[in-house]
Amino acid sequence: MTHPLARGRSFRLHLARLALDGWITAAGEAVVIEDQDLGLTASAPTLTDLVRGYGGGHVQWLPPASPAPPAQHHGGQL
Repeated sequence: MTHPLARGRSFRLHLARLALDGWITAAGEAVVIEDQDLGLTASAPTLTDLVRGYGGGHVQWLPPASPAPPAQHHGGQL
């Protein structure tokens, strides 16, 4: 049986004033998009390590067929 995180599952990492979109790679590495315009990403060996690196946060799992949302959400501010 394939581990569910090995399928490239998408998530949104909610931080205090920011939400970052990301995914889990087939190898289990967690990746988030920090700046879509500049192509900046951050990654860690696991999702737990990624969340710890940002000082904590909440992970929202996105539906598998969901279209890619905007890379960053600034708490409803423009």
